[in-house]
Amino acid sequence: MSSLGELVRSGDKINYGVVQPGPEVPGGIPMVRVADVVGGTLNREALKCIAPDVEAAYSRSRLYGDEVLLACVGSIGTVALAHQDLAGCNIARAVARIRCGPKLERRFLQWYLRTAGPQRYFLKETRTVAQPTLNIRQIEALQIPVPSLNEQRHIADILDKADAVRRKRKEAIALTQELLRSAFLEMFGDPVTNPKGWPEQPFGTLVRETQLGLVRAATEQSPDKQYPYIRMNAIRADGQLDLTTTTRVDATPSELKVARLMPGDFLFNTRNSEELVGKSAVFHDDGTYLFNNNIMRVRFTSGVRPDYVWAYFQSARGIRELAARKSGTTSVFAVYYKSLTTLPVLVPPSAEQDRYAALCERARHLRAAQLRYADVSDALCQSLMQRAFRGELNRGVVSKATQLLMFSDAGIGG
Repeated sequence: MSSLGELVRSGDKINYGVVQPGPEVPGGIPMVRVADVVGGTLNREALKCIAPDVEAAYSRSRLYGDEVLLACVGSIGTVALAHQDLAGCNIARAVARIRCGPKLERRFLQWYLRTAGPQRYFLKETRTVAQPTLNIRQIEALQIPVPSLNEQRHIADILDKADAVRRKRKEAIALTQELLRSAFLEMFGDPVTNPKGWPEQPFGTLVRETQLGLVRAATEQSPDKQYPYIRMNAIRADGQLDLTTTTRVDATPSELKVARLMPGDFLFNTRNSEELVGKSAVFHDDGTYLFNNNIMRVRFTSGVRPDYVWAYFQSARGIRELAARKSGTTSVFAVYYKSLTTLPVLVPPSAEQDRYAALCERARHLRAAQLRYADVSDALCQSLMQRAFRGELNRGVVSKATQLLMFSDAGIGG
């Protein structure tokens, strides 16, 4: 074991980045922030650009494209690699730049930093003042195992392959959603221009009934209560309903009768931040679920399919019409049902809506299978990471991992 400070490139200490970047400058020098480090990779599309003279004042933290980047403020312990396309860019104050010396393979280091031991160390050493902060001396003091470079590369290669399968699975899940959006446009046309000439009706004329959910304080929610309780965070921004976020509550028989969800119920988030208010999803589970008072349940008249209305609300026109109906203060916005009733909806024949609903059902089954395989891939990655740094990556372990990876990868097509 050696301290990380002893293993960095000679003459190239671990550095923080730009302290005061100033306003964004279009066409300036890109700068990597903690927010740009997502899931072990860098989101290059969101990089903020700073003035060249500001960047020049922080040349000590300029990137060469061969570094490990470590978040040391806020999301402490988040790690990513900087590649050659980032050469000449810089980093923010909340990011530490680590250039490995000749005894340390940078891919090996970034994998090690993501394991439980270093993450616990970062948590223990973090100072909390205004926000959690990790200083350079603490990073330099972290103890790193240093097997031979060949062994480091071998470990990194195995973990890279496992991670590639995990990422491929996540991409497949996102692709399923994108295919649904494409299918909607192909079947119904762009609602902005309505090229197929579908008739238009106010949303209120399509609704058979609405119901707000149950009010439950935080003190009335706990894992030992009787019924799962869907809150507004369960409705994701992409329109998916994440039932893993539910808490549990008790309810009287009369409340249960009023607020129990049924398959096909359309859920609309009536109060939230300006950005998130107006989210919607369709409930398709057959369990006994209740819902929060910031959610409105909508049931439609005969011939109107909730999956179609949900997709319409995700379209450019639906988003624009919802935005026009938001009202509120700086912290809380709402979309009231009275204003929602006037929202114009294109209404194709019910047979066409049925075709789209059937496609949505197939996509849900595919997504469920993809999520199961994603869980397998995630667990495999975690297991391999722990075994790798305990010296347990023997031929048998790698062979079993390869079989599991092949099994996981085989399900991507559904």
